[in-house]
Amino acid sequence: MRSFMIAILLFVWMTPCASQADGEKKLSRRQDCRRMTKQIVHFEETVLERARDRNDALWEESTSNHISRLKNRRADRCPEYAEERKILARAKKQAEQMQRLMVAAAKGAAKYFSGGLY
Repeated sequence: MRSFMIAILLFVWMTPCASQADGEKKLSRRQDCRRMTKQIVHFEETVLERARDRNDALWEESTSNHISRLKNRRADRCPEYAEERKILARAKKQAEQMQRLMVAAAKGAAKYFSGGLY
């Protein structure tokens, strides 16, 4: 009788652990993509805004880094977001080129309008 009670207690104690461990593995790709999208929205709309409201530059930077890691993971696992990542990378590259062009133009204009003093 005593061993039967111990077996039942072990079964009851191990059952929630087993179901929790299997819960993560049973997510489909679509559910996983949805979960990551919700996480990204939460961090962008809630956590990042709190960091900005409190003027905490380190918190803001680490949250932004975490958001970009989540977006990269989502793009790796979800094919519909991979194209979005390519478009955003191309736009970022073009924006950086435009910024370099504007800096060069500003330097040239400063030199021209100052008579060569700058």
